Amino acid sequence: MLRTTLGTLICAVSLLLSFYSAAHGELMVSEAKVRTFLPASESSVGYLTLMNHSDHDRVLKKVEVETLGRVEIHTHEHKNGMMQMRKLEELQVPAHQTLVFQPGGLHLMLFAPSQKLVAGEQLKMTLYFADGDRVFTQARIYNLLEQSQDNNSDEHQHHHH
Repeated sequence: MLRTTLGTLICAVSLLLSFYSAAHGELMVSEAKVRTFLPASESSVGYLTLMNHSDHDRVLKKVEVETLGRVEIHTHEHKNGMMQMRKLEELQVPAHQTLVFQPGGLHLMLFAPSQKLVAGEQLKMTLYFADGDRVFTQARIYNLLEQSQDNNSDEHQHHHH
């Protein structure tokens, strides 16, 4: 009896987990990172890669990062011959597309930390979508020195997708 009940329970959990991963595997986040705040700075930045493997467009409404009071989605655009940052209230994530948040393009602006961000640690990041879906990930904290080293090594590498 116990063996049958346990087997049924294992099957039910396996089925539930496979459904969960199929439903939520459509949206994936990788390479999430947030930069430590510079001395006397009231803001910092965050980057990530967001993949929509589904057959329909998704709309990112907001992002939260633990210990940060506010996170905004921003983009850069050319306006009157100058690069300007613009806050986005929502972000369209097209079906079967990948959006890369990076310097000079889409990025997260981070405000009001409740504690000091320590390079090498991780923070929970939650992405909220218009249809009620949420995606959870861990964002690695890095510092400006690490960013500078990454930028120098990127000059010698090319990535094609």
